Amino acid sequence: MNHTGKIGEALWANYLESRGWSVTPAPNGRFYDWDIKANNPNKELTFEIKYDSKAYFWAEKRGKPEDPNLYIEFENTKKAEPSGIRRSIADYYVYIIKNGDIDRAYIYNRETLCSFCESGGFKVVGNSGFGDDNASGWIPPLKKTMTLEAGYVASIELKLVDVAIQDSLENAGDSNKE
Repeated sequence: MNHTGKIGEALWANYLESRGWSVTPAPNGRFYDWDIKANNPNKELTFEIKYDSKAYFWAEKRGKPEDPNLYIEFENTKKAEPSGIRRSIADYYVYIIKNGDIDRAYIYNRETLCSFCESGGFKVVGNSGFGDDNASGWIPPLKKTMTLEAGYVASIELKLVDVAIQDSLENAGDSNKE
């Protein structure tokens, strides 16, 4: 997994844990079912997580700075097989977009979002400009996906709290007290 993927998963795991969920990351190696599994005493949910730090950059380049597109991967073009949203069996698809200092998660029912994209007539592009040139994905406008028809559930502003950094800041200067 790339660095930005790890950021997205850390943000989402932190959010879930702050609400009392027990979080399990996907196993190492080739595992495509889900990225995070979350449990509480009454329920188990799985999530496919995507982190996009460039959506607003590309929106600005298109002349629509407040209307970013999503990139929803669905096919591995090197292997001619399903990937991304079509390969995952997660309950939810979480698309996190960075805009300045804000990370906002858009949560969708994965199956409904996939069906919406398949039938939506959205432009399909490769990932050569920002990936390893091995995938195709739909690029629906964010605004068009924020509907029940698209499986939209909610959007949430996320904050990553690094406990080690927070602890070191709180204890700064303690060595001078001796």
